[in-house]
Amino acid sequence: MKFKSYISMAACGLILAACSTPEAKNLSEISNASKADSLIYYFAQMRGAEYDREAQRDTTLATEQAKKAYVMGVQAGLNAAKADNEAYNRGLFLGMQMAMNFQQFSKDYGIQLNKKVFLESLAEAMSSDSLANPSDMQREFYRIMGEFNSGKEERENQAASESLEKAASGMNLKKLADNLWGEITEKTDGEKIKDGDNVETSIVLAHADGKSIEAPLPSKIKVGARNIPAPLGEALKTLKSGETGKFATSAKALFGQRATQMGLEPSDVVIMTIKATVAPTEDTAKSK
Repeated sequence: MKFKSYISMAACGLILAACSTPEAKNLSEISNASKADSLIYYFAQMRGAEYDREAQRDTTLATEQAKKAYVMGVQAGLNAAKADNEAYNRGLFLGMQMAMNFQQFSKDYGIQLNKKVFLESLAEAMSSDSLANPSDMQREFYRIMGEFNSGKEERENQAASESLEKAASGMNLKKLADNLWGEITEKTDGEKIKDGDNVETSIVLAHADGKSIEAPLPSKIKVGARNIPAPLGEALKTLKSGETGKFATSAKALFGQRATQMGLEPSDVVIMTIKATVAPTEDTAKSK
């Protein structure tokens, strides 16, 4: 019952904190600002800049409503902590972490985790005369997570493949390899690009609707290198030196797990416009 009462108390604090929106003030507007006020002002400015950087990647965070909600959430956390109860604050911190984990798990796997089971299991673990072997618990946890991840991977791959085929077919692109469709848009009589070649590239990325995608991609590539995503490497090998091609792949195939960090869904279609030129080798320079 204690766990339930703690949750109720925390919930009340969060509700009360959300009733008023903090006023935005510059340091010069804070009367009789102390050195400590200045310190926390600059710290808050740093956190605000951090939020802004995240909002540039995830536009849902960039709205005024989202920014206001963020500040109110911070206020709720500040108000919910208790100055004289470290155990409670530790529990509060874990509870907030788990609430966010539960939301992310639901988004990633489509499954709602049971808060009651978590709290009852936590209470059981902390009241038991002999705690369970942590290694056994960890092994079972990762075994089950592995099953969830395998299912998620399979669903993502299928969704990415279906959306890619649909978009590429609508553009009349030809299937060139797994997760890669395309065509040569500007032809040359240059040498065929192959594994081992060092190429200088110009790569422009966009969504299927033409909206630009900002992503860090190298301008100099060694074809066949392990660090080059498979769709990009395969696309280069369809080109001759100096040619330009238009290619379609999925965000998952091109960026892997980094796709979501870049604000992309794994099934998003990515259009690559690539111009590649084989860099001259020492032998080429000598022959000239």
